[in-house]
Amino acid sequence: MDKIKPVNFKKLKTTFNKMDDDKGMLGLSLVKELEFMKTTINKLQKEIKSKGVVTLMDQGKYFVERANPALVQYNSLVKNYQSTVKQVNDLLPDSGSGNIDDFDNDDL
Repeated sequence: MDKIKPVNFKKLKTTFNKMDDDKGMLGLSLVKELEFMKTTINKLQKEIKSKGVVTLMDQGKYFVERANPALVQYNSLVKNYQSTVKQVNDLLPDSGSGNIDDFDNDDL
């Protein structure tokens, strides 16, 4: 099995910085958002791994099981991350040899 390559945000920023149009500015902004989302996703993953997907919630005299709130946030953020990745890919200039980064192999 091939090793999954992490996203090279620095390379993406360099590419968008070289662009002199609005696409470059938008792309740069989206890459910064991707970095933040990736960091947050990693934190949520750690929380889900440590507490599990189901947690107990205190209801006074008894406890009820519920989905870990971090799991709900994680699922929503992953969906937004994937959408933003598509937007970034759509803004990248054609390089002739494919995409600048292989988002399909991101280590989410």
